Order: sequence, then structure tokens, then C-alpha cells
Amino acid sequence: MKKAKYIIGLCTMGNSSACLFRDKELVFAIEEERITRVKNESSFPFNSISACLEYEKININDIDEVCIYWRPKKVMTRIWKSIQIIIMNFFSIGVILKHIYNFFINNNKKKNGSWIDLFFIKKILYKKYGYKGKISFYNHHLCHALSAYIVSDKSETLCVSFDGGGEDESTVIYKISNQNIVKLNSVKWPNSLGHFYSFFTGFLGFRMLEGEYKMMGLAPYGKPSYVKELSKVVELLPGEKLYKFNFNFASYHLALYGIFSQKIKKIFGKNRNQSEEFLEKHNDIACSVQRKFEDIFDHILFYYNKKFNFENLNLLITGGCALNVTNNGRILEKKIFRKIFVPPAPHDAGAALGACVANLITKKKIELNEINFDNPYLGNKYENIDVKKLLDKNHNNIEYAYEEFDQLYKIVSKKLSEKKIIAWFQDRSEFGPRALGNRSYLADPRDDKIKDIINEKIKKRELFRPFAPSCLEEDKDIFFEINQSSPYMNFTCKVKKNMQSKIPAVVHVDNSVRLHTVKKIDNPKYWNLINEFKKLTGIGVLLNTSFNIQEPIVESPEDALNCFLRSSVDFLVINNFLISKK
Repeated sequence: MKKAKYIIGLCTMGNSSACLFRDKELVFAIEEERITRVKNESSFPFNSISACLEYEKININDIDEVCIYWRPKKVMTRIWKSIQIIIMNFFSIGVILKHIYNFFINNNKKKNGSWIDLFFIKKILYKKYGYKGKISFYNHHLCHALSAYIVSDKSETLCVSFDGGGEDESTVIYKISNQNIVKLNSVKWPNSLGHFYSFFTGFLGFRMLEGEYKMMGLAPYGKPSYVKELSKVVELLPGEKLYKFNFNFASYHLALYGIFSQKIKKIFGKNRNQSEEFLEKHNDIACSVQRKFEDIFDHILFYYNKKFNFENLNLLITGGCALNVTNNGRILEKKIFRKIFVPPAPHDAGAALGACVANLITKKKIELNEINFDNPYLGNKYENIDVKKLLDKNHNNIEYAYEEFDQLYKIVSKKLSEKKIIAWFQDRSEFGPRALGNRSYLADPRDDKIKDIINEKIKKRELFRPFAPSCLEEDKDIFFEINQSSPYMNFTCKVKKNMQSKIPAVVHVDNSVRLHTVKKIDNPKYWNLINEFKKLTGIGVLLNTSFNIQEPIVESPEDALNCFLRSSVDFLVINNFLISKK
């Protein structure tokens, strides 16, 4: 029998992660934050590498090649440019030294390493792990593009990859058809849509590089009254130049330290502190930034629509900015492409997959069309025997019962129909930032009051943030205005008018939802649960939000039990066990 060849892909900065391919099959992927429990973990993914090896029961020297999602030497130009921008905008030795300290030194305090490790990847792998194989580095945005293409139906595709920045590019446009990958254009960093959006995230008092989705959730509460003023911050350019971010006017780097120029304050007023209440102007700024972001994306597509017939093309949207589900849903609603695909992990963590794909098509000579991704459940699975041991150790705090699954989902769906909130933990964890039915809080979408209960008493988050619906694939056209599936919860769409009153707990203020469609073949357990709820209520939809409280989504049964015990959730389900508090 031919020995399997393994390659590991790594994201080593931002959202650290690792994935494992056996030959051309993706068998495992996990983000470092799921294991360390540190939100947006940026340290070297030691734990994720170990998890990959443990899953397949191999050691590091069974790995043929390690594939990295960026080229570290090229990033040095970004570091020096960052310092130049700080000097130009706010000459302060203190700020410059703090920037250097945070980037290179402060993260050394982390038990898993620091960002300085990122420039010594080979040394880490060879010295710490005793690895003796090959290490290859690939272009950041190419990795994003390839991680998205394997999720698609492999038709001819236009791909927009955009984020804060790769090595020296922030937006890259590709045209992909099987092995033919053509780079059409790029926008050089620091002209960055990601930094534009993140700058105003900080201005509105949210944590930059984390709270962008909060600003997106706030946007529908406001009016786009600042769009004209935002033209001073980000400008549309003709032809292939596409856009320019005025980083000297709105310094992303200073915003990281809560410093905003008088020029910005003169236009938009004083920046909001985290503890301040939201005013109407804050809602309007959020709405305007979202609108300007969308205008720039339209501007990019308009330019390429002159060159290609979009009706014959798919669109891939990837990179950190692809997490802007409002923009994704808006483009989908226009119906100008055959299909639109956004991968389950479009942010940097998912680029680890793209690094492996780049390796497979360039060095292993595997056809791009042969590499498939149709299952986001790529993390660890935990056996009932180990779950029972955990529950028995905690017998003073909980009660539990074992149920065969064909009875369990019926019991749980009945409790959901009775307005109980359920913490639901099944099988392998999802790869990416979305809870897709294996690590979720679930509730009845018919009860409008339940969203405030979950926000205030369980998730402990802002009341303006909406919850997503998980809907049976077969029923999506009954409830929602959408013309394709949304298996990874990466598109918003409108709720049909006659259905808005039937599922009010998942309908946002603008009558939109961030939809998750569930096929039986993809997740039979979750599908059966929703289908049973439909039998009881006539509604094939559940409220679904990530199983966590101000932390990464739970990964292990221990995480799940600890989170459950400090929450107000009524019941916890782990595999076949139905658990309640004493």
C-alpha cells in the first residue's frame, strides 16, 4: 500500500491556526484560540499543530512539508512603513517605542510565543519540534483565494481578496479557472479597506481587529449622513487604481492606541469611549462607514464588469473583509453573478488551507479541481465515555441522563418549543468564526423577548446585536429572499414580509438576517433537530448563536460544561447526554 503523504498549513499571525491534508484530502483544521481560550489568538500555533498530529496519530516527521500562508521577509516593509506613518502623523517617541514593544516584545509574555517568532518559523519548527522536512512560504492573498476556490463549484471565477493587508498588498483581484490562476490587479498597502473599516471601529469605541462585526450590527440603526465626509478618508480612483485610503488623515496605527487627529474630530466629533452610551451620531457614522465600504466594493466590481460578463462567472469573496456579511448579501441580492462563494473561514486562519492548496498544485502537481471542501466540521470529536467521566466528576453541580439520539433530538426540540434555551454540543467542532450547529446556543425564534434574554443574561453583549437563524435548506425559500444556499452563515438576506412576525427573534432592525441553511447530508443531527422543531411548531428555523460567553467558541466538553455552569442556559447537550444544573 502506498504511504500517505501529509502536509500541514499554518496561519502564524492574527488568527493563528493549523490544518492537515492527507494526500489531497483536508482531514483536520483548528484555530489556536479554540485551544488556548484567548480570543483572536495571535501566537505561534503550537497547540494547533499538536492537535493535527494527535488527530491523525502521526508525529511531526511524518509531515512531508509545512506550508506557511505568508512570506515573512516581505512584511518588514510594512513594519517600517507603519513607523513612518506614526512619525508623519504624530511624532512621538513614546508611541513609536510602544508600537515596536507591542509588536516584538510584549507578546513574548504569552505562553505560546510571540509575534517575533513569526520571523523565525524555520528555527521554531526545526528546533522545538525536531522537524526535518521541507518548509514553504506562499503569497498571503493567493492563499486566501485558493482557500475560497476549493469551496466553490470550480467554475470560472472572479475572486476579490481583501483585508487589512498581506505582505505589501491589501486588495488583490484574481481570475481563476482550474489551474489557470491570473492575478488581474492589486492595491498596495497601506491603502486598505480593512484598515478603513477598523479605524472607525476604534473611533466608535469598539476593539479594533475584533469589534468590526459590532459596528456592522450597529449600522442599520443609523442613516448614511456622513458618506460625503468619508470621501476625505477613502477616495474612489479611476481605472486599475480603484481606491485610496488617506492613512495620513485617518491613521489606523494611532487609532490602535486610541489616538485620533483633530482633523477627524472636526468632521465626526469626539471619538466614543467604550463606556459611553450610543448616540444617534454614532449610529449614523457606523451606517455611513458601511455604505462607503459597499460603494468601494461596487466600484471594484463595476470596473471588472467592463472586462468580463459576470453572468458567466462565479464570484469569490475572501480575506478578513469577507466577514462583512452585509456587503456579501447585498451583492448576492443583485443577482449579477452565477453564484457567490465565501468560505467558512475567509479570515487569516482559513489561509492556512490555501497554503496547502498552493503546495498541492505547484509541487504535488494535483489539479485544483480535484481538491474539495464541503465540510466545515474539521476539529476534534469527543467520545461518550470521556464525556461521562467529566460529568461524573461534576456530579455535585449537575444532573444528567443518557439518551439514544433518535430520542434525544425529540426531547430537545420539545424543550425548545417550550421556550427553553439549549447549549448544543455535537461531534467535530466547526472551523471558522461561525457556530454552524455543533457548538451553538439554540432557542425558539418565535419569541421576540428571548433575544434580549440571551444578549443580557447569557452572552453578556450589546443589545443591538442580532442573532442568526438556522433554517432547513428545504424551507429557506419559504422564509427568506435568497437565491442560493448559505451553509457557512456568510450572507445576509431579507425576511419575507409574511414571515417577519413568525420568527421575530432573529430579524434585525432592517428586516435582515445572517442566514445559515442546513442540509441533511451536511449535518444530519442538527437537521433532524430543526426538522423535529418544525413538526412541533410549523417553523423549520432555530435561533442559533455561538456557544461562548466573551471568549472563543467552546471546543471541548470541559469548555462546554464550564461555560454552561456560569450561564443562565436551561440545558446542556453534549453528544448523547442531556445535562441540567442541580
